[in-house]
Amino acid sequence: MKNRTFIIYAAAGIFLVAVIGGCETRHPHEEVRAVDWYESNPVERAAKLAECKANPSKLDATPSCINASRAENNAKSGGEWSTERSGVRTEPTAP
Repeated sequence: MKNRTFIIYAAAGIFLVAVIGGCETRHPHEEVRAVDWYESNPVERAAKLAECKANPSKLDATPSCINASRAENNAKSGGEWSTERSGVRTEPTAP
Protein backbone atom coordinates (compact mmCIF):
# COMPACT_ATOMS: atom_id res chain seq x y z
CA MET A 1 0.00 0.00 0.00
CA LYS A 2 2.82 2.43 0.87
CA ASN A 3 4.57 1.63 -2.39
CA ARG A 4 1.43 2.39 -4.41
CA THR A 5 0.84 5.68 -2.54
CA PHE A 6 4.45 6.69 -3.16
CA ILE A 7 4.09 6.01 -6.90
CA ILE A 8 0.89 8.06 -7.09
CA TYR A 9 2.48 11.01 -5.27
CA ALA A 10 5.63 10.79 -7.38
CA ALA A 11 3.60 10.72 -10.60
CA ALA A 12 1.48 13.65 -9.45
CA GLY A 13 4.61 15.61 -8.54
CA ILE A 14 6.23 14.96 -11.91
CA PHE A 15 3.03 15.95 -13.68
CA LEU A 16 2.78 19.15 -11.65
CA VAL A 17 6.38 20.11 -12.37
CA ALA A 18 5.88 19.44 -16.08
CA VAL A 19 2.72 21.55 -16.23
CA ILE A 20 4.21 24.47 -14.31
CA GLY A 21 7.47 24.29 -16.24
CA GLY A 22 5.68 24.40 -19.58
CA CYS A 23 3.53 27.40 -18.74
CA GLU A 24 6.21 29.97 -19.33
CA THR A 25 8.44 30.18 -22.33
CA ARG A 26 11.65 31.96 -21.58
CA HIS A 27 13.00 34.45 -24.05
CA PRO A 28 16.57 35.66 -23.95
CA HIS A 29 16.86 38.98 -22.17
CA GLU A 30 16.92 41.81 -24.65
CA GLU A 31 18.61 45.08 -23.87
CA VAL A 32 16.09 47.91 -23.83
CA ARG A 33 17.25 50.86 -25.89
CA ALA A 34 16.18 54.42 -25.06
CA VAL A 35 14.28 56.72 -27.40
CA ASP A 36 17.41 58.86 -27.79
CA TRP A 37 19.40 55.84 -28.92
CA TYR A 38 16.83 54.93 -31.57
CA GLU A 39 16.72 58.56 -32.72
CA SER A 40 20.47 58.55 -33.34
CA ASN A 41 20.49 55.05 -34.93
CA PRO A 42 17.92 55.08 -37.75
CA VAL A 43 19.04 51.75 -39.24
CA GLU A 44 18.53 49.89 -35.95
CA ARG A 45 15.27 51.78 -35.41
CA ALA A 46 13.94 50.60 -38.79
CA ALA A 47 15.03 47.03 -38.05
CA LYS A 48 13.33 47.05 -34.64
CA LEU A 49 10.12 48.51 -36.09
CA ALA A 50 10.09 45.85 -38.79
CA GLU A 51 10.58 43.15 -36.14
CA CYS A 52 7.76 44.63 -34.03
CA LYS A 53 5.40 44.82 -37.01
CA ALA A 54 6.20 41.23 -38.00
CA ASN A 55 5.05 39.88 -34.63
CA PRO A 56 2.76 42.49 -33.03
CA SER A 57 0.94 40.13 -30.69
CA LYS A 58 4.15 39.36 -28.78
CA LEU A 59 6.40 42.36 -29.36
CA ASP A 60 4.21 45.40 -29.89
CA ALA A 61 3.96 46.36 -26.21
CA THR A 62 7.61 45.69 -25.33
CA PRO A 63 9.68 48.67 -24.16
CA SER A 64 12.05 48.47 -27.14
CA CYS A 65 9.19 48.56 -29.65
CA ILE A 66 7.55 51.46 -27.85
CA ASN A 67 10.82 53.40 -27.73
CA ALA A 68 11.55 52.72 -31.40
CA SER A 69 8.05 53.87 -32.32
CA ARG A 70 8.42 57.06 -30.28
CA ALA A 71 11.79 57.75 -31.89
CA GLU A 72 10.21 57.25 -35.32
CA ASN A 73 7.42 59.68 -34.44
CA ASN A 74 9.98 62.21 -33.19
CA ALA A 75 12.03 61.85 -36.37
CA LYS A 76 8.98 62.30 -38.60
CA SER A 77 7.75 65.35 -36.68
CA GLY A 78 11.02 67.17 -37.23
CA GLY A 79 10.99 68.55 -33.70
CA GLU A 80 7.79 70.48 -34.36
CA TRP A 81 6.06 69.13 -31.24
CA SER A 82 8.78 70.15 -28.84
CA THR A 83 8.78 73.88 -29.61
CA GLU A 84 6.87 76.52 -27.67
CA ARG A 85 5.64 77.98 -30.95
CA SER A 86 3.43 74.93 -31.56
CA GLY A 87 1.69 75.47 -28.22
CA VAL A 88 2.51 72.03 -26.83
CA ARG A 89 4.02 72.05 -23.35
CA THR A 90 6.64 69.36 -22.96
CA GLU A 91 7.78 70.13 -19.39
CA PRO A 92 5.30 69.49 -16.58
CA THR A 93 4.54 72.49 -14.42
CA ALA A 94 5.19 72.04 -10.71
CA PRO A 95 2.86 73.78 -8.24
